[in-house]
Amino acid sequence: MKIAAVDGRKYSSDILREALKRTKANTAAIELLVINGEFYKSHRLDYHGGERYPYLERDPSKPDLLSAIISSIAK
Repeated sequence: MKIAAVDGRKYSSDILREALKRTKANTAAIELLVINGEFYKSHRLDYHGGERYPYLERDPSKPDLLSAIISSIAK
């Protein structure tokens, strides 16, 4: 599945980023036109949080499984 258009404009990462920025001040949903094989479908994203940059953070109360996996591969 690929994004073909964002709010009626040909997809680019800049166009998508602009649409996300507008969500903070706008109540309209983002309209995506997606291609899945031979089929086109329109999807509405009712999102109003602007751009977000999530990151991973380890929970110190849980075991460090990733380090254990990496150390077992590195041997």
